[in-house]
Amino acid sequence: MGTIYFRVIIFLCIMCCANCILYSINIAKGPSEKDWKQYKLDYNKTYGSKEQEQNRHKIFKQNWNNIQKHNKRHAKGLETYLQEVNIFADLTEKEFSDIYGLDESENITKYTQDVTVNKTKSYQNGTDQFWDWRDAGAVTAAQNQGHCGSCWVFCAVGLLESYHFRKTKKLLDLSEQNIVDCHSKSSCSGGSPLLALQFVKKNGIHLESNYPYTGKQNDCANVTVPPINIYFQNAYVVIGDDDELKEKILKQGPLAVSVYASSQWMFYKSGVWYHNQCSSESNHCLLLIGYGSENGNDYWLFKNSWGRKWGEDGFIKIARNRHENYCGIDSGIHLQ
Repeated sequence: MGTIYFRVIIFLCIMCCANCILYSINIAKGPSEKDWKQYKLDYNKTYGSKEQEQNRHKIFKQNWNNIQKHNKRHAKGLETYLQEVNIFADLTEKEFSDIYGLDESENITKYTQDVTVNKTKSYQNGTDQFWDWRDAGAVTAAQNQGHCGSCWVFCAVGLLESYHFRKTKKLLDLSEQNIVDCHSKSSCSGGSPLLALQFVKKNGIHLESNYPYTGKQNDCANVTVPPINIYFQNAYVVIGDDDELKEKILKQGPLAVSVYASSQWMFYKSGVWYHNQCSSESNHCLLLIGYGSENGNDYWLFKNSWGRKWGEDGFIKIARNRHENYCGIDSGIHLQ
């Protein structure tokens, strides 16, 4: 009996090693021609010339291999999130950053160990552990800002949608393009969500169905349907630790938060995103809609504006309680 058990263990070890070898061979080989053709089909990719396609194919192979290596580390418990081949897989990191205006900071903090964060606040019904405003119906689906630097508009509109829902129990899909076109002639070059909120307070805002998003700066359109007025007293900035931000999310709803995003987000699929290098100098605006813990990793839950084919249906979980002011997450805007 002992001999049989020993043989079974040896067989399983051999099979495990064989799988590891095959995995390594697959990474070394890279994606097949079939993988490349399927990628182009899935994301409707076309190129202007044979040379351009060859260059994109080369970049795709490099990204594919890096994604496989990352996910192998995840399988060993060395990473807290998964990556995937997505619509950005034929782009370099610089090209991706340029599309979304993610200026790289010179002040990058390199973390060598986690910082213990004191947790003192307690809430009822387990809300100190998990909260997601989507469960209450207060958050619309993620959209794609495209090549327009309008993240500041998207997080402001998301804030307005959630605020209006909490007041009326009606979730409206409001128009980002209305602000992009009518606020200024440089709305695609970045801005502050406070400016977008001031614009809506003064002028109202149209529904997405009446003023759809185009992803570029246009002249302010003359829409026959009158805009909707979202009544709020003021926009307030809250600065604080984890407990204070969590309390504001529970009591005031989602927050518009500016963070430091980088090309490290490029292939995020699921899990809790964490990197040991980040900056507190923000370059991107997101809607903070909740928090939680996954496999022992605390996270903030954000709605992004890179489309539903990125991340968890357009959302991302970012590490929480690991470092003070990690990636600039220590403040947010709420309406009252």
